[in-house]
Amino acid sequence: MNGPANRALHPDENRLVSRCWQEWEISGRERRVFLCVETALEMRPGFAGFDPAKLDTLVNEARELVHASASPIDSIRIIPQL
Repeated sequence: MNGPANRALHPDENRLVSRCWQEWEISGRERRVFLCVETALEMRPGFAGFDPAKLDTLVNEARELVHASASPIDSIRIIPQL
């Protein structure tokens, strides 16, 4: 998901996504695929640096990654960068 096509779409200096990967949850015969998106953005309203417009941009960028994925993705998880 961090391939050249994605980098061309979002130059590194403007990207809000630090890393991304897929996780699978399997329960019996059911399977759910999650796109995990790591970001350095502050995601807690009321904390210094929180910017709702940037958070909206991050969500839109994550949705673009879902649409670009060859495999079906059920949900997006946004994870703070440690």
